[in-house]
Amino acid sequence: MSTKTVADMNFPEIRAAADEMAHEILDEFWPHRFLPVDPVEIARDMGVEVFSAELGNDVFGLIYGGPGGAQIYIDQDQPPNRYRFTVAHELGHYVEHSEGPGAQADINYVDRRSDEDRGQPEEVYANQFAGALLMPEQELREARARGLNDVQLARLFGVSLSALQYRLQLLKA
Repeated sequence: MSTKTVADMNFPEIRAAADEMAHEILDEFWPHRFLPVDPVEIARDMGVEVFSAELGNDVFGLIYGGPGGAQIYIDQDQPPNRYRFTVAHELGHYVEHSEGPGAQADINYVDRRSDEDRGQPEEVYANQFAGALLMPEQELREARARGLNDVQLARLFGVSLSALQYRLQLLKA
């Protein structure tokens, strides 16, 4: 990511930076490009530990870490598609605060089910990163060109229908 921080960017710049980082992460940590992308495997390959835990009624996931490493905790009560998206989202927070793939970052985020942080630059980045990681643009456009409908696409990419439709809307696909 450039020296400009997410807080200094407008939303189109944030989304472009998140897309670029997701593409870099996929190239380095998911080069075979089979679907669905496994965000847990990618996180672990990047040196980030991933755990399931009972986090309470209002928490999807959290990430914390420092020079010794980072840990992602995901609420164990989430459906599989939401679980995968939350891992990718937390990984987005990690890479936003890192100097690049494999770097260590001081980071502490708790992502709640409430809309309290919705629209914050860091959340926009993490959501965009998660969408781009789990639904890479090229693969998504190719699958759409093969005639797959939204339900088939959501199943192929292992995401919720609403996450898929939002990604398609952002890509104007």
